[in-house]
Amino acid sequence: MTGSALCHRKFVDQGWAAVIAGGVGLIAAVGGAVVGGLAAVRGARIGAETNAAAVLAQSRLQMEGARDQWVRQERQRAYLQVMDCYSLFNRECVQYRDQLKDGRPLGEDVLESYTSTFIALTGACAHLALLGPDSVHAAGGAVRAKAGNFVGTIRFWNEDLTEALDGDPQHDHDALTNDWWDILAEEGASMKQAYQAFLVTGQGELLRAP
Repeated sequence: MTGSALCHRKFVDQGWAAVIAGGVGLIAAVGGAVVGGLAAVRGARIGAETNAAAVLAQSRLQMEGARDQWVRQERQRAYLQVMDCYSLFNRECVQYRDQLKDGRPLGEDVLESYTSTFIALTGACAHLALLGPDSVHAAGGAVRAKAGNFVGTIRFWNEDLTEALDGDPQHDHDALTNDWWDILAEEGASMKQAYQAFLVTGQGELLRAP
């Protein structure tokens, strides 16, 4: 091979070497760009997923907070309803007890009104089961039971008084009154105690940290 041919071949080989080196560099650059792009896409996706999870968690906390606030408000309304019904019921208890003590029987219209007031109280106490907690529901149930005992005693006393007046206008009113008065005094104290326990339990629940 002549010298010029050798020089030409060497030049061609060097050219191919430069082309190959350039191709390798290009492939490396493109590969690096692809890897970098994939990493950026993956990083962006992870960031988006993290942000979405944070937003979802925050939304869940807000929903739970709103739900807890709603439950607290509804419980407060339910407790206040029991208090209002008990206040009216207790006034009628005192009024009708004193009327019987004076020897004046209760008419049917009065008894019906008294029964309606008692039913309103029992309904308010029963409503506590929907909102809870169990401790307040149980306390309300105790109020309802004690109130029922008091109403029953008022009715029995009224029947006794009515029969006594119909049978013997000169009956021993004091003896009859003392017997029923002692029973009502005990039941009234028990009812008051149950109501106070309900107030303490309800207040404790409303003041409890969410």
